[in-house]
This record gives sequence, C-alpha cells and structure tokens, in this order.
Amino acid sequence: MTVRELRSKFLRFFEAKGHLHFPSASLVPYDVTGRLDESLLFTGAGMVQFKPYFRGIAQPDHKRLMTCQKCVRTGDIDIVGDDTHLTFFEMLGNFSFGDYFKTEAIAYSWEFLTSTEWLGLDPQRLSFTIYEEDDEAFAEWCKWFATVGIDGSTRVFRLDDETNYWPAGAFTKGPPGPCGPNSEMFYWVADSPPPGPKYTRADWIADDAAVNWVEIWNDVFIQYEWQGELKNPSRPAEGFQKTGMPELPFRSIDTGMGLDRTALVLGGYRSVYDTDVFLPIFEAIDALGNPGPETDPEEVARARRVIADHIRTAVFCISDGVLPANNGRGYVLRRLIRRAVLKGVRALQIKEPFFHLVYEGVVASMGDYYTELTERRDVIVETLRNEEALFRRTLENGLRLLNEQLQAAEGAFSGASAFHLYDTFGFPLEVTQEICRESGIEIDVDEYDLALGEAQARSRSGQEREAVYSAVGGVTELAVDGAPDTTDFTGYADTQHAARIVKVRMPEGSTTTYVALDNTPFYAESGGQVGDTGDLCFADASIRVLNTTKNQGTFWHEVASPDGHAADSLLGQVIVAKVDAARRARILRNHTATHLLQAALRRVLGTHVTQAGSHVSPSSLRFDFTHGRSLAREELEAVERMVVDQILANSDVTIYVDIPIAEAKARGAMALFGEKYGNSVRMVEVADFSRELCGGTHVRTTGQIGLFKIVSESSAASGVRRIEAITGEAAYEFVLEQSARISEAAALLKAMPRELVHAVERQTEALRDERKKRERAEAAMAKGSTTANSTTTQVGTNILVTQRFEDLDSKIVSEWVDDLVARDPHAIALAALVVDGKITFTCKVGGAATAHAGNLVREVAKIAGGGGGGRPEFATAGGKDVSKVDEALAAAPSFL
Repeated sequence: MTVRELRSKFLRFFEAKGHLHFPSASLVPYDVTGRLDESLLFTGAGMVQFKPYFRGIAQPDHKRLMTCQKCVRTGDIDIVGDDTHLTFFEMLGNFSFGDYFKTEAIAYSWEFLTSTEWLGLDPQRLSFTIYEEDDEAFAEWCKWFATVGIDGSTRVFRLDDETNYWPAGAFTKGPPGPCGPNSEMFYWVADSPPPGPKYTRADWIADDAAVNWVEIWNDVFIQYEWQGELKNPSRPAEGFQKTGMPELPFRSIDTGMGLDRTALVLGGYRSVYDTDVFLPIFEAIDALGNPGPETDPEEVARARRVIADHIRTAVFCISDGVLPANNGRGYVLRRLIRRAVLKGVRALQIKEPFFHLVYEGVVASMGDYYTELTERRDVIVETLRNEEALFRRTLENGLRLLNEQLQAAEGAFSGASAFHLYDTFGFPLEVTQEICRESGIEIDVDEYDLALGEAQARSRSGQEREAVYSAVGGVTELAVDGAPDTTDFTGYADTQHAARIVKVRMPEGSTTTYVALDNTPFYAESGGQVGDTGDLCFADASIRVLNTTKNQGTFWHEVASPDGHAADSLLGQVIVAKVDAARRARILRNHTATHLLQAALRRVLGTHVTQAGSHVSPSSLRFDFTHGRSLAREELEAVERMVVDQILANSDVTIYVDIPIAEAKARGAMALFGEKYGNSVRMVEVADFSRELCGGTHVRTTGQIGLFKIVSESSAASGVRRIEAITGEAAYEFVLEQSARISEAAALLKAMPRELVHAVERQTEALRDERKKRERAEAAMAKGSTTANSTTTQVGTNILVTQRFEDLDSKIVSEWVDDLVARDPHAIALAALVVDGKITFTCKVGGAATAHAGNLVREVAKIAGGGGGGRPEFATAGGKDVSKVDEALAAAPSFL
C-alpha cells in the first residue's frame, strides 16, 4: 500500500464514522482561534491547533474531526537516518470534542488496523500499551483480542505515566493544562515469528528495546485539567508541584497515527526510508552524481537519508513562511539545511550547489496533496539556493580551521572554538559536534554556552524592550460583570466611537494602565501595522492612549495613569474613544503603499518575492522580502516607478469582507505564509495590480498616498532584502530637504543646481590632477631620500635595506619596496610608514634573497607593540608605539 493510498484510506474510514476533514495546520503553531502558541517552535502533533477546543475556550462547528497534519520535531535530530526517526512526518488523526470517548476510540482503532476492508493487519503482530491504572482501556483491548482467540494479557501491557500519559509524565509532573492517559499501538517487525501465548510484560520491554516493535498509533483520552504551580518561580526549570487535577467539562479524544511508520509495516520494510514516499527524493539525490569507491558505503547511505529527511523539513518550513535565521524557527531551518549540505559535500562529494535541486523530488512525492509546495515553488527554490550559497562561501575556510584544531585536540574540543566556528563561519554547534564525533572528540558544551550567552548579552545591550504586562510583581486585572471575551473593532468605518471600559489591567510598579473597551475604533498592533494612539474622553476630561495592542481578541489601550483618579475607578465608565485621525491617515498611506510595493517587486524581480516581515508606522514603511541579492539601481527605479504609476492612476482600494479563502486564493490573493486564516478572510484589492489577505486599515483610493519614495535598500538577513520608503508628508519633506542640499552644494561649487553634476565632475578631475602631481612629488622625494635616510646591511648573501617614511601615501612606500627589489634580486626591502600615529611595516624579498617576509615583518612589528605577517615574498604588519619604530628597524638584521 502506498503512502497516498494509506492517507486516503484513513480519511475515508473516519469520514464513514461521521468525522469532518479539517485541513492541516501550518508548521508555525497557530491554533484554531488564530493565536500563536508561544510554547512551541513548530506544530509537532495534530492536536496542537485544537487546544482551544479541548479546553472549551472555543467551540468547533463539528464535534468529530480528522486531519492529516504535517509535523516537525527535531529532538531526535542526531539519530535521524536510522530506520524510524524523521524530523518531518505526517500524522493522521481523529478527534472527538465531548462526543465519543475511550470505548469508541479503541473500537475504531481496532477496526481500521485489522479489518480486511481497511489495513488488514495480523492481530498476532499487534500489541498495545496503556497507563498502568487504566483498567477500562485494558478491558477494551482484551475484548477485541478475544474476538480473534488471543489472550489480551499477553498483548496489552501497563506502563507508567512517562510512557503512557499525555504529555509524558503529566500525571505526576505536569505541566498545567489538559491531559489524560493514552494507549500506544505497536506492530511486530522482526524477521522472527510474532510472540506466542506466554508472552510477558518483561518480554515486551526487551523486544521494544531491540526495535522488534514499531509504534504506529497513539490514542489519548483527554479528561483532566492538571493544576499546579512552579516549585520555584525564580527557577522554572525545577518544574511544577501539583495542586489538583479536576475533570474537564467534557472528555475528548486525540489520536495520532504516523503515516510513514504505518506505511513501513504495511510494506514489510525495516526502514521508513524504504517507503514509496522517499523514492523520488532519492532519485533526485542520486542524479547529482555518485561518490567515489573510496567512500564508506554506510556513511553514504546515512548521508542520503539525512538529505532526504532534511529537504522535506526545509521545503515544508519555507512553504509555511519560515526563513533561515540565527534564532528560533529560522535557526532550526538553517541548521537542517547546513547539516544536509555538509553531508552532501563530505559524504557524497557533491561539488556544486545541489540542495535546491532535490526540491523537485519532494514535489514529485508530495506535491499533489500539499499543493502549497508548487504554489510557492519560486520562494522555496530561491531560499534553498541562497542559503546553500551563503554556507558554501565559508564552508571551506571553516572546515580547514576545524580540521587544524581537531589535529591539535587531545580528547576534547574547546567550546570557545566551537562558538567561533558558529559566529564566524555559520557552523551550528550540532554540525561541529557531528564532525568531532567522527574523530572521537567531545566538545566542551558548557564553555560554548558561556561564549554564546556573552554574545547574546552584547547584542541585547541597549535594545531590550519590556513586554506589555511584564512588570515585576505581576498584574492586577479587574472586569465588569458580563465583560465580553473579545473587543468589537469599529475602526474600519470610523475613528471615533462611544464605548464602555469593561476591563482594567494594572501592572504593579508601572506608570501606565491598560484598559479594554466593549468596542473600539483603535487599531491594535498587528500584521506589521503599529497600534493607534489618541484619547479616551470623559464628560469633563480625557486620558491619552499611548498604544494599542491585542491579546486573544481583547484590545488593550495603554493609557497614562489618570490624574486624581485611581486606575480601578475607570472600570465601567462610558467614554468616547477618539483615534488620532491625522496619525492614522499617515499610517493608511504607508500600509497601502506596502501592498503596492510588494506587487511591484514581484513584477520586477519575480514571483519568488514573498513578504518576510514589515513595519508600517506614521513616519515610514519597512518591507522585508525574500530575494538573494541586492537590487540594481535600474530595478529599484522600475519598482518605484510602478508604485508611482498606481498612485497617479488613483485606483479604488476595494475591501472584501468575509470572502471565502478558496475564492480569494483563486483570484490571486497573496497571504502571509505561516499566518492562520479561517474559512472566510478579508481581502484588500487595488485595481488588477494587488490582492492581499490583510486585516489592516487602508486608504480609499491610491491617490491619497500622495508622494512615494524609496529611501534605502539593504540586507535584512540571509536571502532577505529590506526596502524602506516614505509617503505623503514625509516624502514631500524628504524632497524639500534633498532640493535644499542640492542647492547648497551647487552654491559651494559656484554652479546652478541643474549644472551640479558637471560641476562635481570638473572638481573631481581637478583634484585627480592635483593628487597625481603630489604623488609624483612624493615619489621623487622618497627616491631622492633613499640614499640619505635608508640603512643598508649585508646579511650573508642578502642585502637588507630599511627606511622610515612619514605622512606619505602608502602607494609610494609600495613603489619604493618594489623598485628596490626590482633593481637587485638579493635585496630585502623593509619600510616603516608612520601616518597620524599609526605604523605600517612593509617587507618585500627579492627572488634571489633567502628570507621569509612574513616572519621578518612579524618579529619587527612586535617591538613596536604590533603584529602581522604574510607570504614569504611579501608581507605587512601593524604597530602601535611610534617611539619604537627606529628601534624595530634597527633590530631587523638580527632577526634576519
């Protein structure tokens, strides 16, 4: 059975059981309410997006759901390449929210596994583990084994909460949240016959350790809310202490079947890499060339597996908006790409960039089901190509340094050196560890962590910004009776609205208070657009709103603590919320201009351009986008002209509210990769030029943007460029300032502004002529003073000539050493140039002289408090102590 057939069968089976197919969540862990789960880097299980349903915070439209969820887990990255571990995998799941529970879930699992209509697995080769106190699950599994004449006690085994509770160890250790016992399902994959009738728990544990059993499915019976508190709030790593574990309002089912592992057992394979889903990927890898016969076959086989696994993870991460970076999800992606490239270079001996070519194997394997892989082809390929190119530029030097240090290592590798490889050459710690392990050498990880921590502290210095509600001592929150859970936003239609204060948050020790209204025209910071400011007006007074943020649907208005009033006295008051309309108007111009900018970039540079971040404020806009190189002047001009043309056309900006997402995508709407979108979305359209899914505020027509000007283009990260631009008043002020500078420069050159370029050219030419005259004079002076001021010493067959120069162009000194050596191949020329208190020693050795320029100049420079070196025939070094220059030159013969 192929992976495609298995995926289809699972979904058809649970559809027949009344389940609704729910789409896979993004690998960036947004839940069904659109909230980013800050506790996770990636979506690693099918239940992640459904956490609000399990807790009753949100209600699903259907109580029975099924998914095929794309997942990433990197905890086992070091053993990826063995038979069963992957960083990317698909998890099939069926879910019940307050509908069926343990009896039905186990019955469904048994039927799907054993029925000849579905998977038809041999019950003799199945075993199940349960939580040690779960008598109900034990009885249910035994009941089904009895129907095929098997004693369930020889196939169902009780284990502790570290193995059979979700989360692992939750019954005793937490963390707080929904939890429950689980039952794991295993299949016998050993070549020997399955166990007989006297099989015991001890036998099962031994066989599991020998990987004779492979886990393929897990049913979790969620029914409790684990309650507890940190044992030591100042040291969260010490864990939680339990205060209670009451039943949840309803019981739920969460299951997860590993698609790859189940395909393994159905095909009779010993490795997940033998399944059909990997065949096109291996074909793409093998098409890159074959390593030589001297390579280790086992090393080659493992490298192929690592590359095949990591390309899947990388491709799916990029398609969901994750880009290589030095922290967070981006660091994990970068680490995987570089690890795969290193395997290709070292084990498979692939000389040219290759990783982006393996992408085609992933598309052939999975692109029919995950259509986003082909929809986002350009950005995926471009990102893979750019990241490998960046790594290859430093790989050779990094490997050389690493190998040199490994030869000098005696059983341990310096953590500081490992950090230097990361900081300078981009080698993730795990990559360095892997290379070191090949030589049987360990890295001092504590020393590495110390160096990393110091670097992070330096980078954070002066840049940290306290998060909202992070004041020491906690936050007091008050609410009126019946306060709504979410805020009704009215700001699309107006900038002023009557409202009631329904919640107040007072961070201890803070000079500001946070208030929530039942409805508000204030836009909360989101999607790159800054939050609104303005006033909350009472009958006889007002308080200033400094910023607006949003948390789980509630808009929080940060206000200065009211004069003469306790913060809690605001609760329940009716006010008029007034947004700073002029500031909002400037934000609108910049936001709509950002949409036009993205559309123009895609037309000029290509469809690989995708938003990688943005910031829209009243003063300017910043747009980060995927692109592997800086923009040429002609490209920037074309982009700017295209945006200006759209502004001059004064096109309508049309907002579509609650449009089906399928329709929006069919019409070509751009979505921010990784964002969570519901079935209905808000689409912003500008003529036939730009369509984007966006929740922000915009102008009504493009003409309201006024002027548009790109002010800078730079690198934001590897493979990501940044454009900063201005509109409206800011652009007009920019033009005025530039005009004033041009007029001032023209006046200094005694020219009309329109003649400025020609005037600068004339001045530049005149300066060039003067510089040539000065250089000729200095060169003549240097040559003329050679005999008078230089010192010549015979050392063996060598003729050492030294001289000190003051305040000359370095080119004159270079010409002096070149000329001297050219006249006598036995000559060694050593010059010291002093300019503004800085010393440069330069040494050149003639072809017949017996000396090493790098060694000589290094020893001489040490006397003047410096250092340096270079090639045998030519080298330079620096110095710090000008008073020691003559002494240093005088010592040269002894060093020689």
